[in-house]
Amino acid sequence: MTGAVDQVMVSVAEGSLPQVLDDLREAGLVVDTVLDALGVVTGTVEVRAIPTLLAVRGVIDVERQWRVQLPPY
Repeated sequence: MTGAVDQVMVSVAEGSLPQVLDDLREAGLVVDTVLDALGVVTGTVEVRAIPTLLAVRGVIDVERQWRVQLPPY
């Protein structure tokens, strides 16, 4: 990965997670966690590759995870 990287949460259609997982990796997702029961995959991806993740068959949504830092920094 050479561009800006973001943490994402990918929601996958029910029953399609095993097939979608390889396609997400090919699209650039570095998988951190697979939550089978929820149909969710978390990981990191280049920001410019998010539309590619959304185009994967079986993907419902890709949500960027925002970080909040409270004082003290």
